[in-house]
Amino acid sequence: MQFSFKKVCIESPTPTTQAGHLCQTYLLHEYHDHLYGRLTGIKDNGQWVVHVSLDLLSFSSEKRDLLIQAVNKRLHDNMPQIITSSTHTHYANKPDDEAYLPWLIETLANGICEMEYTEYEDVETSYQYVPCQVVGKSRISGYELNNEYLSLLAFWSHGKNFFNFLVHNCHPTILKANTPFFSAEFPGYVLKKLEDNFESNFTYCSGAQGDISSRFVRDGQTYESVEKLGNNLFEEVKKLMEHSADNLQPLQFDCKMVPFAYEHEFGPMDLSGIRDGLSERELETIQQGQIMRDRIRKRVEENGIECLTNEITLSKVSFGSISFVFFPNEIFSEYLNELNLDEKMLISYSNGYGPYVLPIGFPYITYEKFTDTLTDNCKRRLIEAFRTI
Repeated sequence: MQFSFKKVCIESPTPTTQAGHLCQTYLLHEYHDHLYGRLTGIKDNGQWVVHVSLDLLSFSSEKRDLLIQAVNKRLHDNMPQIITSSTHTHYANKPDDEAYLPWLIETLANGICEMEYTEYEDVETSYQYVPCQVVGKSRISGYELNNEYLSLLAFWSHGKNFFNFLVHNCHPTILKANTPFFSAEFPGYVLKKLEDNFESNFTYCSGAQGDISSRFVRDGQTYESVEKLGNNLFEEVKKLMEHSADNLQPLQFDCKMVPFAYEHEFGPMDLSGIRDGLSERELETIQQGQIMRDRIRKRVEENGIECLTNEITLSKVSFGSISFVFFPNEIFSEYLNELNLDEKMLISYSNGYGPYVLPIGFPYITYEKFTDTLTDNCKRRLIEAFRTI
């Protein structure tokens, strides 16, 4: 087997706004910490896959198509399958910026095409996942599922750990909305500490975290708070690393990509069910949700419901010890209950970006509910697709 690992800086050469909060409308140029694209390439038995983990809020399917086209211009038909994911930091450059996007696509395409591959023999993997609330938990009052997980997929060859894939389902929103600098937030902080402390490669993906954030865990919203919670998560990863050579299994690599058709419905929302006792932040986000809902309404009125995303790409990458299912939307952690987590883990913000997917019959009025337009039937088909892909 052949592997390649590469980090490329994706900090915009010109000022941009951030992406992640409605108030982020001003141009910034200061970077508190670095923003990267982490490229992981795997070649085996005629399959070639490159996973791109980006310190961005999102990377739409249209932008992924642009990246694929840019790589294809260089490599022509001899090119990898490309899976893109975002760490979902709310404090990175806005990729829609008209000056930044072409530069970003070229930077990533060059990085992919310049990757150098190394042969590894007798590759084995181990997979662990543990409950983990040291960074965040449910951000919805009265809705506690305890579905917060930290996952580690470790790769070994002849007694040496050379690569690790982290998955955690918590929004990187420790910092306040009007933070005046760019940051990779807690995922970037933890990855840097891991790279400084271990002679190995690491990448990171966000899991099913639509309902999970640091809201009721953090004691502040400064970078010191990021460091505090990031250190807590780093210690949890360290514990997993200590056992990453346990229960090794031969790597059985396979990648599958399938299209999935969406069905939408859009109508008025009954706001009479807003509960008493919500936090000030929850009430504030409900107001923001109404703004987002109004934007969707105007789009639908002008262009019809067909203007909403009608098809996505689901990807499953199997490693023997675990399979990762890559999915674009911000999906609630309740969907993890539909999977055997010893066999599959769900990853969000991948191969595109889409709004929240709430559980069927979710009873509460929350910010997330205002952007969910998928029908119940579509959600049932999604569950079946997650199980069978």
